[in-house]
Amino acid sequence: MQRRIGWLLATIIGIVAIIVVLVLYRSNGQPTRVRTMAEVNLKHNKQPFAKKGSDDGKYEPTKKDLANKNFVQTGQIKKVGQYQITENGLVQKWVDSKKVNQTITNGTLDYKIEQINVIKNTARTQNALVSARHTLNDRNISDKFTTLVINYRVTNNNAVTAITPGITAVKYPGSTTMSALSGIYNDGQLNTAGVVPYSTVVTTTTVLVPKKDVANLKSLNVQFATVKDSAGNEIEKPSAVNTITF
Repeated sequence: MQRRIGWLLATIIGIVAIIVVLVLYRSNGQPTRVRTMAEVNLKHNKQPFAKKGSDDGKYEPTKKDLANKNFVQTGQIKKVGQYQITENGLVQKWVDSKKVNQTITNGTLDYKIEQINVIKNTARTQNALVSARHTLNDRNISDKFTTLVINYRVTNNNAVTAITPGITAVKYPGSTTMSALSGIYNDGQLNTAGVVPYSTVVTTTTVLVPKKDVANLKSLNVQFATVKDSAGNEIEKPSAVNTITF
């Protein structure tokens, strides 16, 4: 009798243990993802600047935009004066283009800067403003701000793939310095796919411009980041600080 009771208790304990394991497995199989600050803000945001009729969160161009010959609804901006609007309501207008022909060499990598475009940005919605602040990691960005888009080519003269964020610091004539921690957004391809041996990749870096420096954009001091191979070994240290004039 006692043996039967013992087997019964063991069976019950076993069943309970299996249930607990299954519950834990279902919970751990899909871990809770920590939301970013931007996602939290967007979830609770009431879109005070949003257009009527945009309840789905997607901003729609106005009739005035659609009638404007400089508005580019699809594709890329191709000339100064044109503008486009992101799905969350950020207006990006190309207001100037500065031609550059300068190559910076850092060990086995060559960075050829070819063009710097000046972009005037206007956030028409709260979503656009929150997204811009998150992307450029600056919570003080107002609904109107200026950015530079630095276009350059990276040539890898090494026998291993080069992995690097891109530009790590930009200093303006007014002594303000933007860094990878705040004010700089690099195209992610250099830090993911990298540059394979003996090849060239075309990329961009977007940099926030302080209001006091907008009217005096004639030069920039630029530094490129550390370069590593695909195993994480350092190939090149950060480049020297170079002055780019235009």
